[in-house]
Amino acid sequence: MPPKNAIVVGMPRSGTSMSAAIFANQGYLVAEESEKELRAPDEYNPNGYWEAETLIRKNVEVFKQCGFDGDNTWNFEPISKESAEKINTLAPLESHAEFVRSYDEKSPWVWKDPRLCYTVGYWWQLINPETTAVLLIKRDPKEIYNSFLRVKWRTLSKADKEDTYQRIADHIEFAETTLRTKGINYLSVNYNDFTTDAQSIVDKINATFNLRLTTDDLNFDKKLNNNSVKGKLGIYADLIADKIPKPIRKLAKLLMPKRLYRLIFPLRN
Repeated sequence: MPPKNAIVVGMPRSGTSMSAAIFANQGYLVAEESEKELRAPDEYNPNGYWEAETLIRKNVEVFKQCGFDGDNTWNFEPISKESAEKINTLAPLESHAEFVRSYDEKSPWVWKDPRLCYTVGYWWQLINPETTAVLLIKRDPKEIYNSFLRVKWRTLSKADKEDTYQRIADHIEFAETTLRTKGINYLSVNYNDFTTDAQSIVDKINATFNLRLTTDDLNFDKKLNNNSVKGKLGIYADLIADKIPKPIRKLAKLLMPKRLYRLIFPLRN
């Protein structure tokens, strides 16, 4: 049987980029013009983001149709329950139908965008359920929050922590409810299982998407997981460094031995 198209769903900083890369490395189409559409790798995602800019724009269009004006649902004002529920009742735009057709012509393809937590039900109206499946990635809220701190999307405050936890719960609950009620073929995977149960993940992905992966194809790199003790200390040191005047930071970097500087501020270039 041919490989199935893949839609990767999950919160930002939960392992969705790493998961999308599994399919991209198997030759799945990610974007028509990769050089223009794909965000370049950086210190936060060294192996790339693997989400097409056109897909992001299309998802923002879906948000606007339901009355939500934010660019995304994790850093802007939260999407209301009414707006979120309206998404699953929207009639698909012809331009969106054409967008799906353009991918189907070059199947297999992979979509990855955290906005899909809310929009996957909308898109499913246009997708052939026989040739596509969904990979839902979950991660410990504490780890996602720590990663949010690292990319400076949140601060070390009780309010920000509570808000992040609530957003995570809302995104995953809405996605799971949509997947279940619409009878969508999906596989739910926990990020931490990539380290503790890699073979089981490979077996499940192969069975769901008709692939022949090995554990090496998961490309999981423990060094990129910042939720070890060392990683957490690095995040907090980085936050503290932000409070030091820039001229003093520059002087410290010049005067301090490079090895010591990297030890104290592992996330700083």
